[in-house]
Amino acid sequence: MPSPRSPNDDSPAASRATWIATCWALLAFAAAGSWWHDARPVPLQDGAAGRLPCVSYAPSQQHAGSVGESLTPDQIRFDLELLARRTSCVRTYTVAAGHDLVPAVAQKLGMEVLLGLWLGRDAAHNERELARGIAVAKRHRETVRAIVVGNEVLLRHELTPGQLAALIRRVGAETRLPVTYADVWGRWLDHAQLARDVSFVTVHILPYWDDEPVAVEEVIEQVDRLYTELQQRIPGKVLYIGETGWPSA
Repeated sequence: MPSPRSPNDDSPAASRATWIATCWALLAFAAAGSWWHDARPVPLQDGAAGRLPCVSYAPSQQHAGSVGESLTPDQIRFDLELLARRTSCVRTYTVAAGHDLVPAVAQKLGMEVLLGLWLGRDAAHNERELARGIAVAKRHRETVRAIVVGNEVLLRHELTPGQLAALIRRVGAETRLPVTYADVWGRWLDHAQLARDVSFVTVHILPYWDDEPVAVEEVIEQVDRLYTELQQRIPGKVLYIGETGWPSA
């Protein structure tokens, strides 16, 4: 009497299942290999030891990481004394949670500030940020080099270009200081008319995060190319690179 056939026999159904499982395994292996290749560490030399024109200051130490806690002058001084070794200027992103104290501390250290105002969908929040920022800028005119009215608001679709332009004009009129707006290069290309309302253009060029990223070896060339394109599309305006770089981890 013939014995029952094993489920692991060489029937067409079993062969097909084995073939499918093998294909999935190969696809998973290939995907893992691709991800590893794209994310592998790339050894880079440290930058030159020279001074930088300005750096972004967004405190991320433990003292600034707790929700509801504000920075103190001593904490800001600790940070700025370190940064002063490499730069004489810092850019901030908000005047909330103690960040409005940065200009006062920077002034004592002989540093300048690009004062950032954080804008979003909440009109009440925007009004508080604008009122506090305008007051701070007026108190520290000799320290505030310019005011950055909003950061990537268009990228986040939180204000329309018209709404943003009105706020920029208001800050410029009330402070009589240079004003700018900061966003990624693509949004500046899409809304080049906004340049009419700023003293200079602040652009973020971060190739790692672009929809079509380039390899680290091509970053410098990509930044140069995009910078040149923006200069051509927005003539007559000084162009600042407000953020650039490459993640190290």
